Amino acid sequence: MSSDEKKTWLDDLSEARGISARLSASLPDSVDIAAIGVLSKAPFQLLSVREALIWRTEELGRNACDVLERKDFTVAAMLIRGIAESAAMVWYLLEILEQRANYTPGQLNDKLMRLFAGTKLWQDMPDPVNVLTLVERIDRKLPGFSAAYDVLSEYVHPNWRGVSGLYSKIDQPNFIVHFGRGLRDEEAASQLAHALVSGLMTFELGYNNISDLMPEWIDGLEKIWPDKDPGPKN
Repeated sequence: MSSDEKKTWLDDLSEARGISARLSASLPDSVDIAAIGVLSKAPFQLLSVREALIWRTEELGRNACDVLERKDFTVAAMLIRGIAESAAMVWYLLEILEQRANYTPGQLNDKLMRLFAGTKLWQDMPDPVNVLTLVERIDRKLPGFSAAYDVLSEYVHPNWRGVSGLYSKIDQPNFIVHFGRGLRDEEAASQLAHALVSGLMTFELGYNNISDLMPEWIDGLEKIWPDKDPGPKN
């Protein structure tokens, strides 16, 4: 690996650590229903999913930086793909928030409950949103996201990229296959470090955009404690 190539992926890794540190410093410890102050439960549902997502993404990002630095590329790819899925989910929350006027209260509840409590484990629970659906939806706003996700999946799955492509190299003149780590450092380190930065940045942007839109939404909802009538003016 040349010094320029090494600098490029290490710079990406340093940037990823910076974003991960921002997420670590922003982890919430609660969502207070009463403090939201509205009768609708939709803001609570949305925020509950968002705040659980930042905890998940911070954990994935912090550990992805560590394993990528060690050049454990398969583990890194698994974690980075998880970050991409978190980014896709938070952008779907943002989409629901942006399009909230198009839904009835019941439709909004159904959409948010699929994200809040969706599972395939119990029949009496909401169906989860398929992760590929989330990836397709974010790709409409951020073209290229789906293609990057597919590259990560090639590392994660037991395909050529994730097995022989990482851990073997053919010596054709001597008809020998050599095994080990770091046989294709340049390409793997560059792709994964760039994907790590992109995934964390995308998540952070979606998370912050929700914060920007929440006050307007909450201001327009019926309050739990309406302002008391101050009485007739003098």
